[in-house]
Amino acid sequence: MPIPVSAETEVLARRLATIRGQSVDEVVRTAVRDALARAERPSTSDLTPEQQAKVERMLARMKALPPLDDDGDPDAALYDDHGLPR
Repeated sequence: MPIPVSAETEVLARRLATIRGQSVDEVVRTAVRDALARAERPSTSDLTPEQQAKVERMLARMKALPPLDDDGDPDAALYDDHGLPR
């Protein structure tokens, strides 16, 4: 059964579909699936203060790590310019 959407929603979905080279159905399904996954994740408010502190310490350690390379390509640390493992 079709789901009625506003004209603005349809325009936005069609623009995104064009940019991604996908159908409107695909972009809407992906957007709803992603939003649902975020909504179903436990929020940080469900954590105890000790758990929240541990998460914050881990995030701080991750943010302190240097980038893998200058252009942001994570594979650059693993493969050379010819695609061979380093």
